[in-house]
Amino acid sequence: MASTERMYQYQDSLPSLPVPPLQKSLDKYLESVKPFVTDEEYKHTEKVVTEFGNGVGRQLHAKLEEHAKHQKNWLEAWWEEVAYMMSREPIAVNINFGGPYPFHEDIWPSKPGSQLYRMSMLMWSYAKLWLMLRREEIPVDKARALGNKPMCMKQYHDLFNICRVPGTTSDKIVRHHKTESEGSCPCNIVISRNGYMFSVDIVQNGEPVTPPELFKQLTAIKNVCDSRQRGPGVGALTAWDRTSWAEARQHLIELDPTNKKNLDVIETSIIAMVMDMEQSPTTGEEIAEMSLGGTDVYNRWFDKSSCIIVYSNGVIGCNCDHAPADAIAAIYGVNILHNLLRKADYSWTENCLPEQDLPEPEELKFTVDERIQKNIDVSAEQYLNLASNVEVVYQPFHGYGKKVIKSFQIHPDTFIQQVIQLTYYKLHRKPAPTYETATTRQFYHGRTETVRSCTMESLEWCKSVLDKKVPLSKKLALFKKSAEKHGKLMFEAVSGHGCDRHLLGLQILAKASGIATPEIFLDQAWTKSGGNGSFVLSTSLAGYSQTIGACAPMVHNGYALTYIILDERLGFTVTAWKDNSETNAHKFFRTLTDTLNELRALTSAVTNEI
Repeated sequence: MASTERMYQYQDSLPSLPVPPLQKSLDKYLESVKPFVTDEEYKHTEKVVTEFGNGVGRQLHAKLEEHAKHQKNWLEAWWEEVAYMMSREPIAVNINFGGPYPFHEDIWPSKPGSQLYRMSMLMWSYAKLWLMLRREEIPVDKARALGNKPMCMKQYHDLFNICRVPGTTSDKIVRHHKTESEGSCPCNIVISRNGYMFSVDIVQNGEPVTPPELFKQLTAIKNVCDSRQRGPGVGALTAWDRTSWAEARQHLIELDPTNKKNLDVIETSIIAMVMDMEQSPTTGEEIAEMSLGGTDVYNRWFDKSSCIIVYSNGVIGCNCDHAPADAIAAIYGVNILHNLLRKADYSWTENCLPEQDLPEPEELKFTVDERIQKNIDVSAEQYLNLASNVEVVYQPFHGYGKKVIKSFQIHPDTFIQQVIQLTYYKLHRKPAPTYETATTRQFYHGRTETVRSCTMESLEWCKSVLDKKVPLSKKLALFKKSAEKHGKLMFEAVSGHGCDRHLLGLQILAKASGIATPEIFLDQAWTKSGGNGSFVLSTSLAGYSQTIGACAPMVHNGYALTYIILDERLGFTVTAWKDNSETNAHKFFRTLTDTLNELRALTSAVTNEI
């Protein structure tokens, strides 16, 4: 890569997000519903889809094509609004994702007494990363599978200095990050402990504040917070449903002008950080559970793009709003931090003297009344009920990894998707509508498309595996056919030719045009196959590094799976709702492990036949 290549230099030359041909999207949709409907239901759905394609669907598609002529990404604003901003449910647990920073696996295992030292180093590394983004020094992502095409870097611009702000009917995102060429932006991090909040600048005169200087600031915050009874914990309000939080926020602002100033400091800050004082998770699973949910709601700010938790024993977790950027962008940032800390040549001890005297941390003192305190208590109680209902599994699989899977001559992600399909079928003896994330970042401001990974091909293969009468040769042929189908769907999705985002655009245009909801979106096959966010399996590849997070299932009787694929091992998070009798995340993972071992033997047979 040329040293002169700049982070955003390809942005304006990236292609626009395409609008797929209507008939191709309808054909793809029809094919995707087959595993979930009877023959009679399919005939009805086929009739509904045909009528849509020949009638109102054609009109809406023409409107979409006209709309796309004036937008480099016809979906961008709609996606942010419909997928995230309009939802009224609490974003904590339901929408946000969370998990451990992988530092506990190597450089920073659990160590009592290390919290402030590590927090100082982490803030220093964040300052370096923030400056890299400001100076456009992050290398441009390239899609090797697509001929080394440059990828859109916009989501990295939205990692910092960004926040969701609640509204009574719809939220909004406030963006304050700027590159140096665009202007200045706030360089502070907001820190919470024991219900109190402080602001600390992490950059001075264009350079990171040093760890000893940050350590002094953090010590001052800790001493103040620990000398008091628990503070108001205003952050707990961000866990409430969005309309209630919007009304409480407005009341806060009306109570005291200082409250509005404090909210501005928080919302424009680089990130939020928690100096936890209660929890000491040691395993990846404990960190994942406490970071996605956890009990310390009074010190979170769930609306921030990143709320970083430094636990009392020095291990690190995070909770992130999904709206501004997809998890893969946050993971990329964590990997940079990990490398910075691994290679850090900044040697210091807690007895080192700061190089300069910095201003005392700014305390963000909120004025609260009886109404706000009651709101905080209600929000906290509802959150704790929700968070305690999520079952979280975070486990490695050491049997094999990417090297072995590639020896089977199959794409590692395709392999894992086959494992997931078979695991669910073993447990439930039926197919599950499945969402898999596909990135569309080869396009301008591209985010994601859906791969509907449960297909007729995967269903036939799953059935064959459990049927002792089916010969091995037939099982191998069906496995290969299922894998090839998945690869085809993934390629089409990353190329902007999935069906879900296209149909969403038509659905939005119908509502905006005052057209009655088309029958295709009311037909039972729509929800049975995953429409309107009803996917029973929500799955995503987090990449090929150590960093992996967790999110909640889309539906009450569903699972959410995130996985990483390393050379010698795999890693999984599985979540389910505890109060649903049909699902069990730990049982799913145990069955998945058995399936991985079983599929290795089966795929080895495929390889031997090639």
